[in-house]
Amino acid sequence: MSAILLIIILAILVLSHEFGHFIFAKLFGMKVEEFGIGLPPRITGFKRGETLYSVNWIPFGGFVRILGEDSTNEKAQSDGAFSTKSRKAQAIVVVAGILFNIIFAFLLMWFGFFAIGLPVSTADYSSYGSSLTDRHTVITYVKPGSAGEKAGITGGSTIDEIGAGTLTIVTPSPDDVSRLVREYAGTPISLHFSEGEEILVVPDPLIGIEMDEVGTLTLGPIDSLVVGTKATFYLTYRTAVGIALFLKDTFTGNGSLSAVVGPVGIASLVGEASKQGFASLLLLTVILSITLAVVNCIPFPALDGGRLLFIIIETIKGRPIKEKIVGVTNAVGFALLLLLMVVVTIHDVSKFF
Repeated sequence: MSAILLIIILAILVLSHEFGHFIFAKLFGMKVEEFGIGLPPRITGFKRGETLYSVNWIPFGGFVRILGEDSTNEKAQSDGAFSTKSRKAQAIVVVAGILFNIIFAFLLMWFGFFAIGLPVSTADYSSYGSSLTDRHTVITYVKPGSAGEKAGITGGSTIDEIGAGTLTIVTPSPDDVSRLVREYAGTPISLHFSEGEEILVVPDPLIGIEMDEVGTLTLGPIDSLVVGTKATFYLTYRTAVGIALFLKDTFTGNGSLSAVVGPVGIASLVGEASKQGFASLLLLTVILSITLAVVNCIPFPALDGGRLLFIIIETIKGRPIKEKIVGVTNAVGFALLLLLMVVVTIHDVSKFF
């Protein structure tokens, strides 16, 4: 079920991304030869007008093939070719896919806050008062080697009840948990989680966890617009910073595969999110959409950022880059991306053994 949900989510995200390229290519009078969901080989397709709409076997991707996008031959100079349009038009078409993923993430956020309510940190949205419901304490971090980790506490768990001695607190706040840990240091404390698990832990003198109070925020259409916009920008910024730091660590030799999640890992995340409800699944989709947008900004061959870099170089040089150079560079970049996907997938699978 998780794999099916993942394929559906990725198909929607890719459709959103490629539709950005597609619609702006059409607006600038470019000839779109193929709009593909998934990567070749092709399963099926149909042609409408000048464009072939195809569905392909490899579900993790998609593409829009525009006449003359990576070519300088005679065909690429014909009317409607990408290469005959202005550099500004080319850049807009390339960036449109990234922009549409951000827009799609924002629309999901707006819908989530307005229609169903989304989980948020109550500290960040305390001014919304009665709009915050179902407040509960969630463990956000467990320190390695701590009493909490040794007892089996895991991040993401929701504390339903805490007990120490003769005292029991139902739906405790983070302050309630911290107070009991301090007062009953050295004696067993019982933690009951919403997942149905009960754990006994002895503070020594702390249990090594970080917590946050989370509530469900439901807003009207206007407030959802404002909050959804702010949340989308914040998530985009944090995602960009995280990826930038990862790339920095990679180039300085400090990177780790543990920070990268492939298709198998994402499927596991989708499965966990679906168990927690539609709101959690929607938020995960938002994060995946924003991540897809940010990753495509990286100036690497076969990504939108790489294509944009070529356009900038061509603008500075005043002439197109040789077709052979573009083709080889993109082929190598694509091969490296596939290799990375294989390595990350193997790493994901190894976690189950």
